[in-house]
Amino acid sequence: MYSSDLNFTKLSEDLVTLMQPYNIQKMKKLVLLSALSLLCATFLTAQENKTIKEETTLKRVVKKEGDKVVTSETEAKSSEKGAVIVADDGQENQYFREDTKADQQTKTSDEFEVDSENRELVEARKKQQEEELQKSIEAAKAKAEAERKMLEAKEAERLQALEANRKKLEKRGKGVGKLKKKKGN
Repeated sequence: MYSSDLNFTKLSEDLVTLMQPYNIQKMKKLVLLSALSLLCATFLTAQENKTIKEETTLKRVVKKEGDKVVTSETEAKSSEKGAVIVADDGQENQYFREDTKADQQTKTSDEFEVDSENRELVEARKKQQEEELQKSIEAAKAKAEAERKMLEAKEAERLQALEANRKKLEKRGKGVGKLKKKKGN
C-alpha cells in the first residue's frame, strides 16, 4: 500500500471513533455551552452604556545654556469615566443623565545633557572673536600711529612756514628803519 492510502484509512478510523454516541454527546454539549456563553456575554455588554473621555497633553521644553541642554517634558493626562443613566420605564427618547468621575495626572521628567559639539562651536567662535579683536586693535594702533606721524609732519611744516614768514617780515627793505620792540611784549 501507498502512504496516502495509510493516511486515508487512519483518518477514516479517527472519524469512526468520533462518531461513537459518547463523543457525539460530548461535542453537542460543548457547542451548546459555548453558544450560550457567547449569547450571555453579548447581552451583558450590550446593556452597559459607558462614557470614557481621555486627553493627554505633552509639553516639551528644550533649554540651551552654554554647553548644557536641559530637556523638560510634562505630560498632563485628564480622564473622565462615567455611565449614562436612563429611567427604566420603556419610553423612547427619554432624558438621561451622566455620572462621571474626573481624574487628572501630571508627570514631569527632566533630562540634562552636555552638548560637546555646541561647546566646541562656542569655543571656536570665542577664539575667532578674540583674533578679530586683536586684528582690530592692531589696525587701530597702526592708524593712530600714521595719523600721529602725519600730524607731526604738518606741525613741522607749519613751524617752518611760520619761521620763514617771520624772517620775511623781519627783513626790511633799504631805507626802512628797524622795528623797535615794545617793553610790554
